Amino acid sequence: MTIHVETSRAAQLKVAVTREVFVANAIQEVFDFVAAEDVLPKILTGYGMVPGVASTSDVSGPWDRPGSHRIVQLTDGSTAHEGVTHYDRPFYFAYRVSDPSFALKHLMGEARGQFWFEPANGGTRVKWTYTFLAKNWLTKLPLTLFVKSQWRGYMDVCLANVVKHFAPA
Repeated sequence: MTIHVETSRAAQLKVAVTREVFVANAIQEVFDFVAAEDVLPKILTGYGMVPGVASTSDVSGPWDRPGSHRIVQLTDGSTAHEGVTHYDRPFYFAYRVSDPSFALKHLMGEARGQFWFEPANGGTRVKWTYTFLAKNWLTKLPLTLFVKSQWRGYMDVCLANVVKHFAPA
């Protein structure tokens, strides 16, 4: 019974947002680009109060292997830890973000990102869900406001950059 209660509490502290986009390219190529070890500075360029990604460092292993982790360095000098949790080429990629050195550290315990890829009309449908786990009930409201006003736009810019990468020159 206690496990169920804890699971329910954790579920109630989640703040999630999902975005979708169509990319006019083959599923394998889109997956390989989005899940690549070096992609973050190319697609996470910033939005509003959310800085872009400058680089990654301290990669522990091949980025196509669950358990590999790295440090993500943002353009404002802050950092976060990121680790691969699932890698099922070309359909599913998931990761966990923890230990941010910026203001979100006061609001979140961790975050999880999930990408699904499926063939669609001569291209690929990409679905991205990002789920924050608020530290507690008091932080859930400001975290929800941040996700709705800033993080959603950050995700939209990222997906637009993915589409732009595959657009004809």
